[in-house]
Amino acid sequence: MRLPSPLRRRGGNVEPRYRELVEQLPLAVYLSALDERSHAMYVSPGIVDMLGYSMERWREEPDLFERIVHPEDRTSVLAQIASAKTSGDPYETQYRMVGSDGSVVWVEDKAVTVSDRHGRPLHWQGFLVDVSGRKEAELRYRVLVEQLPLITYIDSPASAHETASYISPQVGSILGFTAEEWQATPGFFLEHVHPDDRARVARSQELARETGEPLVHEYRFLARDGSVVWLEDMLTVVRDGEGKPWYTQGFALDVTARKRAEADRERLLRRAERQNERLRELDRMKDEFIALVSHELRTPLTSIRGYLELLADPDGAADEDERESFLQVIDRNAQRLQRLVEDLLLAAQAEADSLQLDRVELDLAKLAGDCAEAAAPAAAARGIDLECAILAAPTVLADAGRIAQVVDNLLSNAIKFTPSGGTVRVRVSQGETTALLEVSDSGMGIPDGEQADLFTRFFRTQQAQREAIAGVGLGLSIAKSLVEAHDGRITFTSAEGAGTTFAVRLPLLRTGELPVSGAA
Repeated sequence: MRLPSPLRRRGGNVEPRYRELVEQLPLAVYLSALDERSHAMYVSPGIVDMLGYSMERWREEPDLFERIVHPEDRTSVLAQIASAKTSGDPYETQYRMVGSDGSVVWVEDKAVTVSDRHGRPLHWQGFLVDVSGRKEAELRYRVLVEQLPLITYIDSPASAHETASYISPQVGSILGFTAEEWQATPGFFLEHVHPDDRARVARSQELARETGEPLVHEYRFLARDGSVVWLEDMLTVVRDGEGKPWYTQGFALDVTARKRAEADRERLLRRAERQNERLRELDRMKDEFIALVSHELRTPLTSIRGYLELLADPDGAADEDERESFLQVIDRNAQRLQRLVEDLLLAAQAEADSLQLDRVELDLAKLAGDCAEAAAPAAAARGIDLECAILAAPTVLADAGRIAQVVDNLLSNAIKFTPSGGTVRVRVSQGETTALLEVSDSGMGIPDGEQADLFTRFFRTQQAQREAIAGVGLGLSIAKSLVEAHDGRITFTSAEGAGTTFAVRLPLLRTGELPVSGAA
């Protein structure tokens, strides 16, 4: 084997100290001509320990190197060597070689073109280091990493817009993308972060790269199928020996299930809070109801007892006319008590879904007119104009007493909540399949914030409470239950300060439909 000039003395002998130095290194040094692809001019004995081929074979088989490069790496390695020899650039790579016993040896190969003092290329020289142990450790690490239930990645420290140096294959099972397409597209990561989180994630990662501080953050990511995946990402900046950012590495864990559980918990907490608030409101309404009912019961009872004492007093000076007037007051208060008790019983029946109806053919227009006539004295006493417009005479199958109770409740409310000088109107019309009864007033109207609770049992508007308008908050609740028991519907429109209109729609009597009695 002919030695190049750097390892020869003038007499043509190899410099002993150079040989001793080279041949004791834990690696294989080689030199070759620039015009030969693989023929070695010199190979140190370390190559025998590394690959098992004797020095004689290296001297006698010029193409040995080419033949023992692993078949899967051969084309790439030879192309890289040829390119480096042509360009004069330094060459560094890792690849596999096949030892004399058939084993696979991973080597790290580094070489340069050596030139004379005039810059003329002389030869190619380099060294091989056995890195099989390191590769095995990397393989074990890779196998470990790629079995974890998370995505592991290595990135450039410069920017999140660059491509990833490495991303584990779990990116496919978690996000639906392949590692190859992830690494091939610059900015792939930020492009698929949820638009609402993208700016925040970019700022956080940029700050971590600038400060070197570890970053733990959560964000949403758009998977291949368009679904949203929540990731918990833990990024670390790795620095080189001089303390400069070298690269970033980290892992991302799919926490979608946890996020959904947290969202469900928050919804349950909010629902529980709303329910608790509702229970508190019901409790408050119950207290108000008890107070109202007590008042509504006590007032007529007090009046009845007072007038009964007057009637029972043998020394009383009341004449016959006064006694008759006392009896009328007692009767009115007794009726008031009876209505209140009936309303309470009816509310309980509606709550238990046990309303009893005696359905007959009912002329809704006549019933509305009768109810308006009965309410006329109360309207006149308050200085309210009560009008009744009959546009049709629809016939419905209904319990006359219960429907009259609905109309009476609506008229009573309209009169109570309309100031003197106002107007209350009753209107009956007919559609294709339903009869329509409307009761409207020019009264105070209902605030928007109270309209949702209008049909709730025991609910009374703030204005009704402030002005101590009589009632326990059962009228509209009972009306709604009765209308719905007839397969009808009650609605309203209202504007604060501009009055209210209630609309009751009942199914028209169908041909051949027979009256029925019993539970609704």
